[in-house]
Amino acid sequence: MSERYDIYFTGQLIDGRQPDQVKQNIGKIFGARGATLEQLFSGNPVRVKRGVNQDTAVKFRVAFRNAGALVEIRPAQQPAMEENPEQPSGTLSLLPPRSGSLADCAPTVVPATLPDVSDLALSPAGATIDESAPPPMLSIDTGDLSLYPPNSGSLEECARPVEPEPLPDISDLKLTGP
Repeated sequence: MSERYDIYFTGQLIDGRQPDQVKQNIGKIFGARGATLEQLFSGNPVRVKRGVNQDTAVKFRVAFRNAGALVEIRPAQQPAMEENPEQPSGTLSLLPPRSGSLADCAPTVVPATLPDVSDLALSPAGATIDESAPPPMLSIDTGDLSLYPPNSGSLEECARPVEPEPLPDISDLKLTGP
């Protein structure tokens, strides 16, 4: 059985939204006016939907966010939390696990304008693009270098000779018996 959720509204608005406009938007969602609308914005948690599935809960959250308000989604049958006067408004609270997606919180992507490239053209394959003179050749003396014939020689002659460590002087040591 899939988990069910209750949706509560406390009148909390998204920062920067005008209260009158948000009330009007919420009123359109529920077809509510007057006292019913004032009860929704009283500041007390009001359950606006009971026992919905996760997809429906997310749709309600998106609808309220688009209207300029925030809702709380709680597991069904959980008692409504009372407003804590010591808790400052605007604090964050966690939703139950797997209770929604962040798709409604994603920023709107505005595509960047492309530059005008209508006056650019490609040269045909094999065409010389750079007509400037090549840099002068460097004169490197390689007269003292020689090569061995193929498959001859070894790397042994390149190995550094390992010199043995000198033995310590132990002439002043004496052995004594028990």
